[in-house]
Amino acid sequence: MRAGPQPQGAPRTELLPENLAQDVVDEIDAYLERVPHGTSCLATGSLIEGFGNSNSDIDLYVIQPSGSTATKPIAIGIRDSRYVDVEYLNLAALHKLADAFRDTTPDEAPQALTLRDFDRYYRLSVAARLKVTDEAEAVLDRCSAERSAALFARWSLAQAAAYLARATVAGALREVPRAVILARQAAVWRATSQLADEGEAYPRLKWVTVKAARRFGADTPGYRSCLQGHDLTPADLESGLVALRERISPDMATGGAGDAVSWTLAEDVATVTDGTGLHLIRGSRSITRIEGLARMLIGHLTEGASWPSAVERTARQLAVSPGDVRTTATPLMRELADAGYAVSSVQGVQR
Repeated sequence: MRAGPQPQGAPRTELLPENLAQDVVDEIDAYLERVPHGTSCLATGSLIEGFGNSNSDIDLYVIQPSGSTATKPIAIGIRDSRYVDVEYLNLAALHKLADAFRDTTPDEAPQALTLRDFDRYYRLSVAARLKVTDEAEAVLDRCSAERSAALFARWSLAQAAAYLARATVAGALREVPRAVILARQAAVWRATSQLADEGEAYPRLKWVTVKAARRFGADTPGYRSCLQGHDLTPADLESGLVALRERISPDMATGGAGDAVSWTLAEDVATVTDGTGLHLIRGSRSITRIEGLARMLIGHLTEGASWPSAVERTARQLAVSPGDVRTTATPLMRELADAGYAVSSVQGVQR
């Protein structure tokens, strides 16, 4: 940390990393001069974490009193090569975030928390508290990088399992380029989960190789094992999926919640098949063309199959697991539901 006495109540820029470029410190000082009394300001992001470079943004959080309504993030251009990105939170939102991470178990994390939640919570946990009110400091003391890491490891593994399911289905549909991209994402999320378990929990995928190098050393056996599959090629797709399935449990995708959800077509939706494919029609209001997995599942539904039966039949057709079909189908069916073409139910209750 930077040395030097600070007057009582003055911004504590000595808390910034010692290797931070002086121009960055000067930019932060300039911003701190504009922070009003009673408002807190924290520096965080890749520069504070140690990943940043000369072109990285300066990331600041401004925490305002609970009554404030200025909560939208803004970006303020400072000069040609760098920006100060400022995100506003009020104390009420900070309390809510801290409560969510305190009350959520690892198995609940995939359903209860979002990537944005992790991004905020972790970066607040490791931030340099440059100017902080007593009220804000009391809440920030409840934010723990270790807690974030524990929940993020489980959350990331759920993402890995979901991407692996989608890659498996895409491969079975012979959509090779798409399957490769999805398999790479599965590998990156699995690596992210492992790294979070190892204490490297910065929640941005673009830094996964940097985190792995910092944890294991660049191009070491541990580094290569951690990142296995992240550069998968089409020629290696089949063997790559096998290797990923050995490292990622499909049960991690939903934490068991997905099995209870069933889907049907909305009552006012008709299906029409022509030479180009299957179309869903909502009276005179809208029409959409469906293909791939959604077409297979809806084809079975229109033949009178229940959702579980449609999933089983489709899984047999593709020679994949029913779990892979359910996991892959969920975002497809949600999209159709958002457009009014489908409805979901949980344990028989429509919603």
